[in-house]
Amino acid sequence: MTSTPVTILLKRSGQASDRPNTTIVAGGEMALAFGAADPGMYYKDSAGNIRKIGGSHYGTTAPNSAYVGSSGNSVGELWAQSTGNTILSVWTGSAWQGVGAAFATTATSANSATTAGTAVLASGAITANTAILASGAVLASGAVRADTCLLASGAILASGTVPGTEIVTIVASGLPGTVVVGGLVYQTDAGTEPSGLYVGTAAGWAKT
Repeated sequence: MTSTPVTILLKRSGQASDRPNTTIVAGGEMALAFGAADPGMYYKDSAGNIRKIGGSHYGTTAPNSAYVGSSGNSVGELWAQSTGNTILSVWTGSAWQGVGAAFATTATSANSATTAGTAVLASGAITANTAILASGAVLASGAVRADTCLLASGAILASGTVPGTEIVTIVASGLPGTVVVGGLVYQTDAGTEPSGLYVGTAAGWAKT
């Protein structure tokens, strides 16, 4: 500002994670905690609950983990983890819930087809009762399992188990030289063998 502003002071604290409690502020009254590590603007709503205003907290630990004032978090409060695969989570009133996250921290289950235009990332198992379709890579540190088929035009990488009988690999031309017994390959281009779905047997690739 070019002019000298009028200073209006609210109830405030310079300590991080110093949240007001319901006895300190009246309904609709504002209180400010401006400690740089975990700042926030707070007010008491009509139900008597403390609510937080502002952007999401960004850090390795959840906001108000090492509280100075009141413990806990406000319903609807956001937290973006700053380590590993960043996940945006919202406080439900009892737990942190991932919001539209591209990365799943627990097992991911789907009762219908799951389609992704980019990479599918999961630190837990990926389980599906129908097809999993991805035009990008499928990456999982746990098991990848599908009761029907798993289709990916990108890589399929997993540090857990990947049942070969349940994976369909799409090849442009020429069947793989290494035959995986029970494995499935769909050849889209007529080369030395006609286009179609092939299954790996002890004798080689057999057209279904």
